Amino acid sequence: MRELRRKMMLTLFGLLSVMVWVIVGVYESQTYIAVQNGLHDSMDQIADLTADIWNPVGLGPFAADSQTQGRGKMDEDEMALLYENPVYLILFDSAGVPVKAYSSGEAEEKDAEKIVQIATEVAADTEVGEMHIGSLYTDKFIWNHLSPHAVLLVDTTGLRHEVVTQQLVSALIGLGFECLLFVACRKASDWMIGPIEETFEKQKQFIADASHELKTPVAVILANAEAMEKDPDPKWLANIEEEAARMNGLITDLLDMTRNEQAEFNPVEVNLSRLVEKQCLIQEAVMFERQIDLSENIEPDLKVMGQASMLEQVIAILLDNAAAHSSGKIIVTMTHKGKDVILDVANTGVPIPPEAREKIFERFYRADESRNRSSGRYGLGLAIARSIVVRHKGKIEALCANGLTTFRVTLRAA
Repeated sequence: MRELRRKMMLTLFGLLSVMVWVIVGVYESQTYIAVQNGLHDSMDQIADLTADIWNPVGLGPFAADSQTQGRGKMDEDEMALLYENPVYLILFDSAGVPVKAYSSGEAEEKDAEKIVQIATEVAADTEVGEMHIGSLYTDKFIWNHLSPHAVLLVDTTGLRHEVVTQQLVSALIGLGFECLLFVACRKASDWMIGPIEETFEKQKQFIADASHELKTPVAVILANAEAMEKDPDPKWLANIEEEAARMNGLITDLLDMTRNEQAEFNPVEVNLSRLVEKQCLIQEAVMFERQIDLSENIEPDLKVMGQASMLEQVIAILLDNAAAHSSGKIIVTMTHKGKDVILDVANTGVPIPPEAREKIFERFYRADESRNRSSGRYGLGLAIARSIVVRHKGKIEALCANGLTTFRVTLRAA
């Protein structure tokens, strides 16, 4: 069971972790694509805003002279770029020699020389009109070869830091979700495995109890058979027959329980009032022999959806149980309340302790161990009754008040 819990937890955690990282990955990829598209649009916008510099109208082909050589400063409002990265515009003469460099900010001399060198290489190696965005993780510059005389460069170092920082934050958030998921999956696996573990433990207990119940009569039968070999006294045979009958009763109850739990359930409309009256009539002789007063208060024609044979078994079990523990009086009541039909089988006698009122519906549970064993009862009757009531989507409970022990069955009216 521990291994099953572990596998379920790991399965849930793995599936949800994949979902988390897929969401993070999709979000980051969409963000990255949006940044690249923004840079592309910004490069086009800057090219339009600076067109009067790199392609002045009416001046024809660009021709550098001594007065235009040098470095200048671009209008920062015009050169405002998404993410505020440094922008450089390098102009060339007809021979491809850089003659002037504009920038959106101050640049160091060594940086200016490097920028001019990069722009020269771009002008020599690429076609006019080609734009390169590239990778924001590896490329320091993006560029646009505007014309044979101009190259636009943007330094994306700061943007790369922002993108990487954002991805680190997303990764940390993802790891935080992972920790929460681990705790949640562990709790969820415990919650889901709980009923299975409970059923498994009940099954183990059931096998142990059944083995214990069968072990005693088998031991008695073997001992009496051995005694008969030495002393052919009829009492040994009587003991064997008695213990065999006890075993047969136990096996019959076990088969009934299994049959009720596994049988196909096709509910039909059943007149429960008639079933109760029928069982009370059958039990009258037994009650008379035990000097028990059986009284009935049954509303006529109360109907439920279910199987008549199963419901008859429930009524018989409750009447038999009441007769076994009654001090002289049994009261059977059946009424209609709202959408429910309520059947009460009450008997006088020693009340059931509060701590035992739920346990008595468990298999092989007996409040009075010695009394039930001597009377041939195995503690299966009420367990069978509960399994049938549950299959009918009803409820069975034990109540003790005013000197009466009442077993109440609540079923939905047809």
